[in-house]
Amino acid sequence: MKPKPRMTACALRGAWRRALVVTCAVASAAAAGSTGFVPANDARIIYEGRQAPGADGAVRLGFPGIQVHLRFRGPAPIMAARASNDDSSFDVSLDGAEPTLLRLKPGDGRYVLPGGDAAGEHTLVLTRRIESWMGTCAITGFDSGGGELLPARPLPPRRLMFIGDSETSGEMDAWAPGRDFHDKLNTNARLSFGMLLARRFGAQCHLVSCGGRGLIRDWQGKRDAGNAPEFYELALPEDPAARWDHARYVPDAIVVQLGTNDFSPGIPAEDEYVGAYVKFIGQVRRDAPDACIILTDAPILNDDPVHGSKHSTLHRYLERIVAQAGSPKVTLATLPHYPGVPGNGHPSGADHRAIAAALEPVLRRALGW
Repeated sequence: MKPKPRMTACALRGAWRRALVVTCAVASAAAAGSTGFVPANDARIIYEGRQAPGADGAVRLGFPGIQVHLRFRGPAPIMAARASNDDSSFDVSLDGAEPTLLRLKPGDGRYVLPGGDAAGEHTLVLTRRIESWMGTCAITGFDSGGGELLPARPLPPRRLMFIGDSETSGEMDAWAPGRDFHDKLNTNARLSFGMLLARRFGAQCHLVSCGGRGLIRDWQGKRDAGNAPEFYELALPEDPAARWDHARYVPDAIVVQLGTNDFSPGIPAEDEYVGAYVKFIGQVRRDAPDACIILTDAPILNDDPVHGSKHSTLHRYLERIVAQAGSPKVTLATLPHYPGVPGNGHPSGADHRAIAAALEPVLRRALGW
């Protein structure tokens, strides 16, 4: 924290799909004369999703879909955050309304969050849109702006977890025709099939997903790239030192969608893949022994004369994996190939809604919800 903090100006920029882009200039961590600054790890703030609290009171975020829950009375609070680049972004919903887009600037910055009636009580939910490789950030704290920070409302008892790659993360689910494929606004974890399902079930959601990674190798064929058995153990997928305490979140059901990147360099050997997957299921069941585990096909994969029968081969592998797992709590949900974004292949927003619709009855049967 700098010794002479100063306030910054915020600019409200044009609409993007009914969302307002809020950007703020870089400034210090506390407002001039304010005594309402609280560190990000304050007990009144609830984080839904994996995160890594630091000794300095900051909370680092790497996985997609992490939600920050705030409740306050009075003026809109001000968030202090540190971002690795200008692609770090959040959807911000005030009192359950349509979210606005908050895009962070590189380095330390302060961001005035949406606020309502200054005399009333309000809730805010910030949802991290992107994945770790697109940009990381740390929330350093919140300034009440003259209002009062209240304890966030408890999260629902139902808990879901989704393990996967860029498909699970929601890459390209917010794409619109004419937008550059490299624009990170194409990605919005809030619109992913996992988070759609969590909202339908009134459940908490953890997306433990990392684009480009697989079960035994990444999209380039690298086996030492921190694939699913490695990043599953972490609070930050790119930081091997940031270990996650699995006791903090024990899900009722876990959906695993892997395979796209393993099959990208070619079809992997059956025995090796099946054996590694069965071992990974054991790794997950170690932490959630009573959870239903649902494996799914990879929607990007397809059968074609050029690239081979990747979709049907993965499905056959998954059938064998479920059989070898030997538990009624480990099942397979069949998903077809989805057309995806033209020229890119990642599932579109419509595809994610279709995947959620296909998986909803599977989860309802498994959990009795």
